[in-house]
Amino acid sequence: MHLKSIKLKLLLVITAGMFASEVKAQDAFSVGPMLHYNFGSKKPKISWGVEAAVWWYENGFPVSGNFGFDRRKGSTALYTQVQTGVGVVGVAAGPYVEFRKEESAILGFQTDYWLNYYAGLNYRIRYNPEQRQKALGVYAKLPLDLGPEEENNDDIDWDWD
Repeated sequence: MHLKSIKLKLLLVITAGMFASEVKAQDAFSVGPMLHYNFGSKKPKISWGVEAAVWWYENGFPVSGNFGFDRRKGSTALYTQVQTGVGVVGVAAGPYVEFRKEESAILGFQTDYWLNYYAGLNYRIRYNPEQRQKALGVYAKLPLDLGPEEENNDDIDWDWD
């Protein structure tokens, strides 16, 4: 199977999985670019990507899921994470798959620590069986409010009107 085809299918599965879960009317969606300086591996490299997230509240506690890709010379990583934040700081963690040009693909786990809501700083650590990679980055996201929460006794609110 062609590598680009695998990347596209994996990104579609991650996207479908996020939106197949319970999505309520009070949710907010954000999407935007990220730029990272990657170090801690063979040679420092700059990477760029796009990340999207959906946020909601569980008993007053902010919860989020995100997915995105990170592209640098010789590799592309696809990832999905759960995240939370309080004030202007937050944390995220989840699996990733990295498709490498001259080596086989590798699965790993990544953590992100960020400052600010829709524009800010990001510190990422990727763990895989071969190495630990670190990255310092900046990001900006466009928030989109998906509508006000309406109080009713339904567990799932699919009424977007």
